[in-house]
Amino acid sequence: MAHRILSFIVALMAAVLPATAAETVSLRFTIHQEADIYEESDYGEPPQLAIWLEDPETGKKRTVYVTHRTATGDFYGKVECPVALPAWVMVWRQETGNEGFPTPAGAMAVDAVTAATTVERTINASAPGIPKGKKLIYYLELNVAADFNAAFPLEGDNMQLDYQHNGQPSLIYRGEITAVPGNVSTPRAWARTGQYQFTGEIIQDLEGMGSALECFSKIEVTVYEE
Repeated sequence: MAHRILSFIVALMAAVLPATAAETVSLRFTIHQEADIYEESDYGEPPQLAIWLEDPETGKKRTVYVTHRTATGDFYGKVECPVALPAWVMVWRQETGNEGFPTPAGAMAVDAVTAATTVERTINASAPGIPKGKKLIYYLELNVAADFNAAFPLEGDNMQLDYQHNGQPSLIYRGEITAVPGNVSTPRAWARTGQYQFTGEIIQDLEGMGSALECFSKIEVTVYEE
């Protein structure tokens, strides 16, 4: 009888306690960036980068990683650069309820996932606490400043000037993955944003995008046990 009571108590606790670490997994993002590509831009700086997840059932989004400048709006003598990572800014607005842009004074609740812009070839980021078996959409948005080309020049045919020195607009990769340990996914170049001003528009036409497509030579997402 005592054994049965103990078994009942154990089963009851298992039913009411929250999910344990064994029931969640992590995603690991491994990215190789190519210095010989981004150094050809007018500024020669590595790209701004943001990574986020989307729940396909609810549309809820979660920032995984974002470079410090975009996350805080601290762009060497100016507050905010709206065209740096505009797709991520829309995600940030959804996460925070903010209607503006990240600023140094209002550096928001992404401190735990911000990182300095790095010249290291390999960028690593992780997303812990993912329910095992969960299906997710993931996105990476990158932007190299002042990487002008014939399709995205400093001054357009209509005399429109690229005041932000954006050049090729931000490039967005998209992929899908199921959170089962051992699963591996590689995203595809999916869309871009606008060159001249912030609109939040996602443009699924990559014509004219050149070196931006070569900046990352590897993007791999792996699921592993926590």
